[in-house]
Amino acid sequence: MVTGASSPIGSEVALRLGDAGYSLALLGFRHPEALARLGGVLDRRGVEHLCLRTSLHHQEGVDRVLAWLESEGIGPDAVVSLAASGVMRPLGELSAHHLDWTFGVTSFPIALLGARLRPRKLVAISSTGAVRAVAGYGAVGAAKASMEALLRYLAVELAPATSVYGVRVGLVDGPAAERLSNFSKVRERVLSATPMGRLVTPEDVAELVAVLVREPLEMLTGTILDLDGGMGISI
Repeated sequence: MVTGASSPIGSEVALRLGDAGYSLALLGFRHPEALARLGGVLDRRGVEHLCLRTSLHHQEGVDRVLAWLESEGIGPDAVVSLAASGVMRPLGELSAHHLDWTFGVTSFPIALLGARLRPRKLVAISSTGAVRAVAGYGAVGAAKASMEALLRYLAVELAPATSVYGVRVGLVDGPAAERLSNFSKVRERVLSATPMGRLVTPEDVAELVAVLVREPLEMLTGTILDLDGGMGISI
């Protein structure tokens, strides 16, 4: 199962897993047209899949997903969480509703779904903003940091049946990052600090996720892997 499948990264992850022979349960919400396009591509490739448009905001959304999976007779072997949403503003401009929405979509669902579904593999996508301050990214960054903490607890509580991994992704060119008010400056700084000399791509993320889903790697459980081209280690 892939949540956030209608995003550019989510779509690429779904395509990579489909090409690897997995049947897919795909969740998306904000971009139904993108989810429909993804379904069309998977149809043409002969990949078995089902799609559900739903928000994962808090318990109601999670309950709807669990009911859908049960009705379709799906017990996911792996869950890949890319669902995320949030208001990109300075903290002083945020309301309690903004924070509730951001955490309710980005952080909490992975804990609720993981604990109930107990798949063989659980992979969640975080971001560098979880450990570094990025202007206007406070709500999402804090939600991602919360998600990383929840992954560590899931790794302990669901072991040994479930292996849990986080992928902390660096800056990716795309609609989400471009919502940052100072995106062009952030992009320049990240590029100058990245030894590999380029930004992360959705294909980079999909390749790593596919490896984590496919390979045993049980002893990596609880690990948050940095996928940032070396930016986090440069001075």
